[in-house]
Amino acid sequence: MSSVAENASDDNAAPNDAAADNAAADNAVVGFPPSAIPSPARLAARRRVLFWARLSFILVGLAPWWLPLLQLSEPLSLLGHTIELPFMFVCHQLPERTIHVAGHAMPLCSRCAGIFSGLALGAILCWPRLTVKRARVLLALGGLLMLADVVTQDLGLHPVWHPTRLLSGGLLGWIACAALMTAIIGAQPAHASKR
Repeated sequence: MSSVAENASDDNAAPNDAAADNAAADNAVVGFPPSAIPSPARLAARRRVLFWARLSFILVGLAPWWLPLLQLSEPLSLLGHTIELPFMFVCHQLPERTIHVAGHAMPLCSRCAGIFSGLALGAILCWPRLTVKRARVLLALGGLLMLADVVTQDLGLHPVWHPTRLLSGGLLGWIACAALMTAIIGAQPAHASKR
């Protein structure tokens, strides 16, 4: 009698196993085994990190543009000068290579301002999603374009052109930030990113 009960329980288990397999397949991400799908808590943590990273890159990336505006107001002028201090460690700040906004010099040269603006753009768009290999290639190409602008300018082949300095720096900053945002986003299931 026990063998009949075991056979009956095996028959009932088969549909449940099939239902579990179907449910796992419905929740699976194409190309990822079910065990590789992050838990909801991990996805929520990743979204928080992505939010704060994007906000930070946007604020810092646009800082060269909004900091000179703080100089217009006497009460905010001291705050603006304080926030500008760290920029002197990352840029030469040569006056002939610096853009003026509202009559005040930016805290960075135009090329560095382009890099920072590119970081902000990459954080705003979070696009393109780059593989490590593609990110390396695009960073190398962006770096070579910027290097070509630096060399031709320093050899006297053309004067300081703020548009090319902004664009070459912006391209490099955008690619770097897109690669970083892709790394933060990681292998996130498509249905989790739409929530």
